Amino acid sequence: MSSRIASRCVAPVALLACLAATAADDPIFLRISRDEAERPVSLDTAIVSYAEPAAVSRRDARRMPVQVDLVAAVHLGSRDYYETLDRLFRDYDAVLYELVAPPKARVPKPGRKPAGAIGAAQQGMTRMLGLEFQLDSIDYTAPNFVHADLSPREFDAAMAKRGESWWGIFARLMAEAAARADGGAATDVPPMTWGDMFSMVFGADADRQVRLRRLMAEQFSDMDVLTAAFGGERGSTLITDRNTAALDVLRGRIAAGDGRIAIFYGAAHMDDFDRRLRDDFGLQPRDAAWLEAWDLRDPAPAAARR
Repeated sequence: MSSRIASRCVAPVALLACLAATAADDPIFLRISRDEAERPVSLDTAIVSYAEPAAVSRRDARRMPVQVDLVAAVHLGSRDYYETLDRLFRDYDAVLYELVAPPKARVPKPGRKPAGAIGAAQQGMTRMLGLEFQLDSIDYTAPNFVHADLSPREFDAAMAKRGESWWGIFARLMAEAAARADGGAATDVPPMTWGDMFSMVFGADADRQVRLRRLMAEQFSDMDVLTAAFGGERGSTLITDRNTAALDVLRGRIAAGDGRIAIFYGAAHMDDFDRRLRDDFGLQPRDAAWLEAWDLRDPAPAAARR
């Protein structure tokens, strides 16, 4: 995936300055940053700001143009990444967030340990990668957080209307990945060496975590497979219908007078949001910043970590 945003702004340094300085005419929302030797440095997510033309603000008697920020998320990240997002979210009138749950569902406060088999799997994943889960780290109880997603009943109804199933969703994803492979689509994913596999099995925790993060980051950064499988004209419940629900909430917040709004959704949703903010709301991308979600640098030597 080519980088069409030139910013090298990385959390938590000078984020607001970055937002004011970086053009975003043709945004992407997830990337791997590399050093001069093409070694992976970090997996980054974007915050892209959209604003309405001044003429629209005047027509609708708004003192300032509406600003909507698409805040791309990865659901596993570093503690610094989520702490930075929490700080940034305080400055919005509303943060519209994704969660397939009943409208009045309570999201646990960050720091509480999840229970049950799913919770155990989450904890195992965080230890394996040296990361944290989004729901465990972001403060969804903040007063400006607004649920903007389907309920489980609405999600099931949308899937039924489209004739979708979980198996069908998986099959679409696999078919798109196979089609890209058969078509010779370029990939930046390097082949795994015996040394990589040895280090992931027998290496120290820090070495193993970084190598696993690099492997997963290369897969996550290729968003074209997801957007081709679940976006576009055909659409899907996973992206299209959930985005529609979020944008309905966005219309309500703008009508209520909110001027600065964040849409905090997974990175796979952002291409569809980008198109619909332009086409349906008349908003245009203005500037962008990058946040470092995963550290992919080689770990410090063991002696330096003592």
